[in-house]
Amino acid sequence: MLAGIIYAIGGFIETIVGLRFIFRLFGANPDSAFVNWIYDWSTPFVTPFAGIFGQDATVTGTGTVTTGVFDWTALIALVIIGIIVALIGRIFVRRHDVVV
Repeated sequence: MLAGIIYAIGGFIETIVGLRFIFRLFGANPDSAFVNWIYDWSTPFVTPFAGIFGQDATVTGTGTVTTGVFDWTALIALVIIGIIVALIGRIFVRRHDVVV
């Protein structure tokens, strides 16, 4: 049960970071309410990985039109967060298997 909750939370985080990657790749308008919400919610998860490939994790503000950007920061965050969630989930699954 606890592993399921961990996977659900990890899935939510992976979804918003994945959407951030896709939106930045296709140059989505940051003025859109949904795109702005995704950027706001995903920024804390990608910020620790900012600068690995010389990119900034922030998104330019209102009224700025951007072209598509391959967001290495979001891509690295997707991989690392996925690994962390999988490892933590496996720990709780194994503990549950031992108890039963």
